[in-house]
Amino acid sequence: MRRAACQRRLLLLLNQEAQASRCSCTGALSASCNASTQASPAGCLPSTSAPNISTACISGFTRPLRQFSAVAQVMLAEESGDAVRSHFSQNGIQCSFETGKLAPLSDGSCLVKCGQTWVLASVSCSEGFRMRDRTSPNVTVEYREPLSGVGRMPGGRSKSEGGPNDREAETAMLIEKAIMPLFPAGFNHNLTVTVSMLCTDGTAPASSLAVNAVSAALMCSNIPWNGPVAAVQIACSESGEGSIMQASVAELAAASMSGIYVGTADSALLADFQGTASSPQLLSSALQAAQAALPQILQAQQQLAAQHSSTTATAVAESEGYAGCDPAAAANIIAVATPKVQRILSDSNADMSRVQRDAALKEAKEAVVQELTARGIFRFSALRNLGSGCATQPDVDWVWQEVQSRVIRDMAFKDNLRVDGRGFIDVRPASFQAGVLPVVHGSALGQQGLSQVLVTSTIGDDGSAAKSEGITGELRQQLMVQLNARVAAATEASTTGRDRVTQVEKNRNSRNIGRLLERGLQATLPATHFPFAVRLNVDLLSGDGSEAMAALSAASLALGDAGVAVQAHVAGMEVAVFTDSPHSAMDGKAGSSQFEVVLDPNELESNFSDVLVQVVATQQGITALHVDSVQRGGVPVGVLTSALAAGWEGVQAQHGRMKACIDQIAGRPGQKLGSVRVPNDRVGRLIGPKGSVINKIRDDTGAVITIDESHPDHAQVLFFCPQRHSAEATEQAIRGATGIDLYEGSVHTVKVIRMMDFGAIVEFPSGSSSLLHISQISHTRVNTIHDALSLGQELQVKVTGHDQRGNLQISHKALTEPEAVESYDYQGSGASQKPYQATNARFQQSGGKRNQRDQGVQKARMPYVAVVDASQ
Repeated sequence: MRRAACQRRLLLLLNQEAQASRCSCTGALSASCNASTQASPAGCLPSTSAPNISTACISGFTRPLRQFSAVAQVMLAEESGDAVRSHFSQNGIQCSFETGKLAPLSDGSCLVKCGQTWVLASVSCSEGFRMRDRTSPNVTVEYREPLSGVGRMPGGRSKSEGGPNDREAETAMLIEKAIMPLFPAGFNHNLTVTVSMLCTDGTAPASSLAVNAVSAALMCSNIPWNGPVAAVQIACSESGEGSIMQASVAELAAASMSGIYVGTADSALLADFQGTASSPQLLSSALQAAQAALPQILQAQQQLAAQHSSTTATAVAESEGYAGCDPAAAANIIAVATPKVQRILSDSNADMSRVQRDAALKEAKEAVVQELTARGIFRFSALRNLGSGCATQPDVDWVWQEVQSRVIRDMAFKDNLRVDGRGFIDVRPASFQAGVLPVVHGSALGQQGLSQVLVTSTIGDDGSAAKSEGITGELRQQLMVQLNARVAAATEASTTGRDRVTQVEKNRNSRNIGRLLERGLQATLPATHFPFAVRLNVDLLSGDGSEAMAALSAASLALGDAGVAVQAHVAGMEVAVFTDSPHSAMDGKAGSSQFEVVLDPNELESNFSDVLVQVVATQQGITALHVDSVQRGGVPVGVLTSALAAGWEGVQAQHGRMKACIDQIAGRPGQKLGSVRVPNDRVGRLIGPKGSVINKIRDDTGAVITIDESHPDHAQVLFFCPQRHSAEATEQAIRGATGIDLYEGSVHTVKVIRMMDFGAIVEFPSGSSSLLHISQISHTRVNTIHDALSLGQELQVKVTGHDQRGNLQISHKALTEPEAVESYDYQGSGASQKPYQATNARFQQSGGKRNQRDQGVQKARMPYVAVVDASQ
């Protein structure tokens, strides 16, 4: 039964490939296919890699077809469960690539095993709708870490997996960035990459394994791709122990700087690091060590692809020329468009703003179409014959981007000029301002050239942190960043009625601002326990390159304006790397001999550079580094270290521009953050019945209060106040509710708020109240409470202790001396007597008899009582 099913699958596959071959051959292409069919051996399908077929002249690539015997061999291998494997070792762990057993219906699949961590990747490719309108492939990456891989069940009533969490989304973005630069020009199909972590013991990080698995899957498929790539996880420390390649999860957590590095045999494609302040030399050595660790992973993938290709006889067709453009038409378009672009981007127009430059380029593009039409070489797509030299609108759209890239590179390498007239290391003017918005917790405005960013910071309690469920348990995100790209940032009108611009959000540099801010600012939060959640709202008001750098500086100032005691303020600098050979970069071939490093690129330079390097650092060291390949091919690691050194110098200059604003924040009186140490047995008093006491303090002061009970002998009550003047009131309220300041012997100024016959209720400055008994007001007798006190009167009291019920006992007379009484020497000894002793002495002198006047008074006061006999 299974063999019969296998045969049916084989016949269906061959039928589909034959139909695809017949459908793809039209016109002159059909003649070439027929010629190749006649030259093919008997029993074999024609190959689409004939020398007289230019794959760039068709909308996409034509899949290479397999021989009958090869396909049958693959199907039988899948039926028998055989798999092709290759092995490598890193950090003392045996790893392997495996293909041919799992996901047999995908275009390519690979299973990576590293210890007890298994990651499966599969790729599928198909043609899409309106492919000629796309200049690059439509890549969709889905990475998941199911809880079943660690033997756990998801929460919730449905017990099913939800959407991807933050870590899964970051890994998917990482995979997309790693593979995108190596697709050849002309490939614009739909590509779906599915990666799943099947199981893990929690020791090996899955991000690098996922990138390696996808690279091996693409190598084992018939999808045109100039791979392979390899990824390693790096853990490095300032202690001089060196860098650890393919580090474990524990080693990454303990390192002062950790991250991932992706590259080919001779180029760096992607790097993402974060940690505490580290020196540029440490990062440079880590990058070089990572590049040296890639060859064994790359060789293992090449061995796997060689064994797999020998089994499947798959050939990959190289693309030539421009994506979706007739090479004959490209020459005519370049000849017309190049002078117009050179005139707009020349040094004479260096003072143009982005709006003016974009408008001029748009007009020039329309002029190119008009000139081609006047020459009679512009056609509709349906009426154009390939090779005739006639151009279509899609041809103009695709070549227009290449013309701008050529002009920018020629200006840099031949004329030593930039688009806006600056030098290669010149930075645009920058300005920063903190506290620009009222009411909010903290705000700052940053501007770098024409890029303007407004950042608002909000502080919440620990329960406000973002939470998600992952394989390691609950994932908590203390620092959250929300990026809002406004319409004004891209000089475009919204067509959807929403104040968002889709093109800006899809831009790689803008899309990574939030993630870069989180990594760069995490190390600057207070070193001591900081049980607060921080949310940064980043509004991109205007974008002209280096938006992330302006946002970083403004975000750091917004945290300081909110009262967060950051360890050090951070600044950022963006560096663009250009090569002198855009064609080799587009084809993914290492042929560039010259490189130029440009600081603070504008929007046009960022879009057409080969690599963007973003450096985030304090004045002491680097806290985050991100390297992203914009064009195809990447750059050597030596060029990357040079860009890192230039970025470090630019960050130090940026700190000088921020100094005035930092001094202004530090000079403000009062603090918004504070803490009070409370004994563990008094935490209940602060909370109160059902949280009534602590909620009243929050409502009265507007403070965010959190209690840290991690210490064994005391609890730490931390609070944040939106207004600086309410911080003192919040601290007093906490101290009063817990009574930590009302210890025996302490003196306080109180206010009378209520009067009763037996005493008065007084209020302490902290808000707590207590009874002042009438006997504790004065040393002399007080007939009524109104004779000694009045409502609203302030007086000082001393804490004398607590009664058996724990109530506070206070006294006012304990702070005053008793009134002086004249002493009486009844024996002539001159000894000073107390008042009651003097009274006793006078009584004894009278012979123990009362005064006759007193006795008469007593007799007069005796009432007369008549006795009546009731019986009479």
